[in-house]
Amino acid sequence: MVRSPLHRHPLLVLTAVITLHTGSSAQVSPAVPPKHEIRGVWITTTSGLDWPRTLDRYEQQASLHAIVQNLHRANFNTMFFQVRARGDAYYRSSFEPWAENLTGTLGRDPGWDPLAFLLTEAHAVGMEVHAWFNVYKVRDAGVPPPTTPPHVSRANPHWTVENAGEVWLDPGIPEVRKYLLNVAMDLVRKYDIDGINFDFMRYPGREFADSDTYRRYGNGTERDDWRRGNINGFISEFYRAATALKPMVKIGSSPLGVYDNDNGAGTRGSYSSTFQDSQGWLRRGDQDYLSPQIYWDIGTSRGDPDFALLVRKWQDQAAGRQICAGIATYKPEVLRQVGLQIDLSRAAGNAGQVFFRYENIRALDMFGDRYRTPALIPPMAWKDSIPPLPPANLAVSEIVTNVFNLEWTPSPAAGDGDSARAYAIYRASRRAPRTYDVRNLVAIVPAQNTAYVDTLRVPSGLTYYYAVTAIDKGNNESAPSTVGTGTFRELLALKGKLSNITTLSTSFGQGGRSPNLVAYRLAHRTLVFVEVSKELADGKGDSLTTTLVSAVQDEGTYIVGLNSIRFTPGKYVVRLRTGATTLEQPLDFRR
Repeated sequence: MVRSPLHRHPLLVLTAVITLHTGSSAQVSPAVPPKHEIRGVWITTTSGLDWPRTLDRYEQQASLHAIVQNLHRANFNTMFFQVRARGDAYYRSSFEPWAENLTGTLGRDPGWDPLAFLLTEAHAVGMEVHAWFNVYKVRDAGVPPPTTPPHVSRANPHWTVENAGEVWLDPGIPEVRKYLLNVAMDLVRKYDIDGINFDFMRYPGREFADSDTYRRYGNGTERDDWRRGNINGFISEFYRAATALKPMVKIGSSPLGVYDNDNGAGTRGSYSSTFQDSQGWLRRGDQDYLSPQIYWDIGTSRGDPDFALLVRKWQDQAAGRQICAGIATYKPEVLRQVGLQIDLSRAAGNAGQVFFRYENIRALDMFGDRYRTPALIPPMAWKDSIPPLPPANLAVSEIVTNVFNLEWTPSPAAGDGDSARAYAIYRASRRAPRTYDVRNLVAIVPAQNTAYVDTLRVPSGLTYYYAVTAIDKGNNESAPSTVGTGTFRELLALKGKLSNITTLSTSFGQGGRSPNLVAYRLAHRTLVFVEVSKELADGKGDSLTTTLVSAVQDEGTYIVGLNSIRFTPGKYVVRLRTGATTLEQPLDFRR
């Protein structure tokens, strides 16, 4: 009997059955998302697949701004932006020409710096930017035009090998490694990137025409080992140089999704097929994270590798570093399972997920509520384990109904000299917020902000409790500030109308015409329904009803906001039903 891959994950069988049966994983959602998680997406610049879609500078900037805002609203926190696609640059490089699809001409200065622009936009909303850097694959077939600086394949054609219609740099040539090190270090030196994400950090395959290079530089080493050593040498040398210059910059790669031959499908692993010893990079401490391209579906019937098996195998070989599952949302069969793939990534203990590519997730409607809360980026203890000091003097005040203003004083520098990079805002309605509970996490704001305006569209309590923590460059989090409280003045007046028996009251907005708050008190724990109904004008037929609450609730006072209801002129009824008790309040709404 052939066992389904789902049998290896018994706790997820029910979820998987529901997901695969309905054809949409968005219908299945976990109880609470993790508080720490990398939520990333690759932004592809090759051929303008994700960006840019135009040669107009201002439209390019506007669309890049829109991408940042769209991802931030969806609670993503990391962008992998392709800065070197084919031996060209989407930043001001000292070694390589400007990318052709910025202006229509390879090497022409676009008059602005896309990477610098993106860093400003992303850091303003607390997102990280990792420079996605294609290493050895540098061109499609053909000779590029002359530029200043010249394209590497034109300046040094003897460094290149054409393979299956693509031009690759030969990893076995020492000058190639030196050149790539200079290009990558120039990027690290000039820009405040949060990380670098290497791709095509490998040979294209076993049939790579490097016999002359091997004879010249092999020194008697077995050819497969020599090839792996060429790749390993660049990785190790760059890691040492980059972290010596900027200790907190994160170094990672996106290796092929199958490492060895034990993958459940007989697919030859990258260790022997493309000489990519990516798990060895982790063991030797030459990478901070990997985002392996696990670009298959779950329990595939096509004989492909199985995502469910591979995501666990990668985590098992993490060697104390971080694994972010690379998910192929460009494939329809994977897109249908994307929610379950997130679930499996979390169950395996991954640091997060990265999606290829932005165009395939830009609607952001396929995740269910898996990303419904913000998430802090997991810290890397081997880089920095010292938390920052907390902010102080948190003060909370009500600006207008349903809106609180928070202000605090900045965190002082910690013992390692780090100050805050960002602040996390926590809120709870019944007690001091527990900062370990992501459900209390409201927002993450950049450190230049020491104030935050919190709008509660549907209040659920009379008093709210706030705390703020500091987050440093290493994503370490401080202890919370002192607790600040805010009380709704309008609700305070409402509370006085409620007795110790089950009661109902409403509050009206400006002019006494638009109801915006409902308060009720429960005398004991019970099943509660709160509804707002609009009577039809002719008095015939059923009323139009919106259910605001349908839950078992404990004894106490509750507040419900009505801002989500679009009132039109007419007669309404607010109704509270608890067992045998029904309380109603009529509302006559006029403009």
